Amino acid sequence: MAPPARPPHVGEDQQNLEEGTGESSPPPRSPRAFNPDLHEVQRKIRERLRQTGRHDRTLADPTFNARFARHLERLPRRYLLDLDLEGKVDDVLLHWRILDECADPNKRPVFHARFLKYKTVPMEDDGTGHSQDHEEPYQKLLEELSLERRKTVDRNDSMSISSKTRDDLKTVLLHEIIFSSIDRPKLLSREAHVYSTKDGFCLDVFVVDGWKTEETDELIAAIKETLTQKNASPSNSTNSSTSERIVDLQQKVGDCEIDLSMLTRDDKIASGSSADLYRGTYKGHDVAIKCLRSANLSNPSQVEFLQEVLILRGVNHENILQFYGACTKHPNYCIVTEYMPGGNIYDFLHKQNNFLELHKILRFAIDISKGMDYLHQNNIIHRDLKSANLLLGFDQVVKIADFGVARLGSQEGQMTAETGTYRWMAPEIINHKPYDYKADVFSFAIVLWELATSKVPYDNMTPLQAALGVRQGLRLDIPASVHPRLTKLIRQCWDENPDVRPTFAEIIIELQDILHYMQAPKGPSRRSRAKMQKKSEG
Repeated sequence: MAPPARPPHVGEDQQNLEEGTGESSPPPRSPRAFNPDLHEVQRKIRERLRQTGRHDRTLADPTFNARFARHLERLPRRYLLDLDLEGKVDDVLLHWRILDECADPNKRPVFHARFLKYKTVPMEDDGTGHSQDHEEPYQKLLEELSLERRKTVDRNDSMSISSKTRDDLKTVLLHEIIFSSIDRPKLLSREAHVYSTKDGFCLDVFVVDGWKTEETDELIAAIKETLTQKNASPSNSTNSSTSERIVDLQQKVGDCEIDLSMLTRDDKIASGSSADLYRGTYKGHDVAIKCLRSANLSNPSQVEFLQEVLILRGVNHENILQFYGACTKHPNYCIVTEYMPGGNIYDFLHKQNNFLELHKILRFAIDISKGMDYLHQNNIIHRDLKSANLLLGFDQVVKIADFGVARLGSQEGQMTAETGTYRWMAPEIINHKPYDYKADVFSFAIVLWELATSKVPYDNMTPLQAALGVRQGLRLDIPASVHPRLTKLIRQCWDENPDVRPTFAEIIIELQDILHYMQAPKGPSRRSRAKMQKKSEG
């Protein structure tokens, strides 16, 4: 499923906080993206439904057109962009029925499952030279209900399968699961691939393997049972344990409270799923103010808010967004940071259509690397490094922003929860494998490619298609015009093996060396000059 469109703004913590780019969500589609006309889409859907010959009674209902229009209007623009009018047009009615069913509080959450197909896939090597039957059971997907596997990259599948012997292959069953409930994107996914309706519901479609039969009744029952156990588990925060976590975080945050009497809030510059962003002033400084809305003051959102404050108050570096303070007292939750007048690099490259010379690419990349090296030296993993989270200040100094999903690596060790944005996400995260700070290095490789090409990563794919491609070894094409040493560095940073990827300290050395080399005098070499001088003396 593709990301939603989003209005441009001034920085990730100070811009694009709605369901596409902000709050660690995907960036908007390329400005070249098709802008669908709602009435035309509705007409095409009706025509396709009529052609199937299965919905004559539904279409004959005199109230159908008006009700259907209201249904489409409540869905985000990206739903219309993703519609498969030539294939699963019946799914539109199915999604409509599921959302209507979800409106009944006694039926939430709503699950629908169906068998899709059998698929032959390679078996994985167990490290001893023997293949093993590796499955990704549906329980893994319950860690993040919004993880989608809607499409496969069939070309890559066939390439990998063609090199296997029959003994190296297995057959799995694929099932599609549709989930709907009250929209709570902070709980479902930072990536927010869930379709969020305007009337407060979510619709999520994903595909799982690992279920052994075509029957789905027991599959749905198993998912509901797993979800019930997950929500009841002490490790997944009952109200009391979440409250204890809030108290613990408040103690760790310590004294970073701002003086509200010194804070002036001006115009709103962005809105998100749970927060609004304002421009303002604080003690004479131009600031951005991110405020949690009172309607979103749930325990989980408070935990997330306090975790972000905890990270921000502990960092101080010229290439990291400056933190002025926060209000952590109910109900005035807000974070105050410096205001970045230059906006974010995503907009700078892809909306303002800027193309960078090599020296500017290197300076931007060095700024980013220095900030990331500082974070890693302090055991902080950003987990959502991307161009929309990189802000431009005065003199085009780049600063890293949006620490909503950042974590202290020393506290949690290797992590497995899927976090980040698909176009920039490391394969080990996509595959739900343990990962560490080297996942940030992979994301940096995508950013460096953006800087070098001024293109949107995988702009001919949806985020999901890009993720599925990356997990199978797909990488972006690097133009021949890119400096060869920069090309080599990008490839090292996005290597499949995290151990092959360099650290940011090593990246800084390489980038600075390239910059020094290109700024060196371009006259004859020292040896050539010596020969010329000797010849003239003779």
